[in-house]
Amino acid sequence: MGLRYRIRLEDYRCFFITTTCHNWLNLFITDSYFDILYNSILFSNKNYSASWVGYVLMPNHIHFIIFFHQNNNLISYMRDFKKFTSGEIRRKLEKDKQMELLEKIRFERKEQKFKVWMDQFDDVIMDNEKKLLTKLQYIHENPVEYGLVANMTDYPHSSAAYYYLQEKVRIPILHVNDI
Repeated sequence: MGLRYRIRLEDYRCFFITTTCHNWLNLFITDSYFDILYNSILFSNKNYSASWVGYVLMPNHIHFIIFFHQNNNLISYMRDFKKFTSGEIRRKLEKDKQMELLEKIRFERKEQKFKVWMDQFDDVIMDNEKKLLTKLQYIHENPVEYGLVANMTDYPHSSAAYYYLQEKVRIPILHVNDI
């Protein structure tokens, strides 16, 4: 069978990504846990020549739109991001004596003792402006939908304040108009 209608992900450079904590656990319980994510994002973006167009880091999942400036390395990016943050979050839970959460992420396999993230991630190719703007709006409305804030720009772990208030946020943003 030919590959005539098969989508080649490497031909694209912009994606909407969702990745979720194991069993939808709220693992990002304080700002110091979010800091682990921010540090890894900054490192990964530099390492893979990528930028985030928009994002929201929720207590149990994250959504973001990523743009690769050169080669699309999405699979490697996500593998490295999830591997690093898994170890750091587990160590932070141990340090903070979060025994109940540690027990919930315990995952007895030969090569893996704890599981922070679900195995896979969802990706949607951002191949047109309408889809991109729709996903960006979805990202920004997520904390409101979850009842974390009344106004999307009040949520500190999102790019909403960048887009709507022109405020600096924790992750440098590649504005949607600059893609």
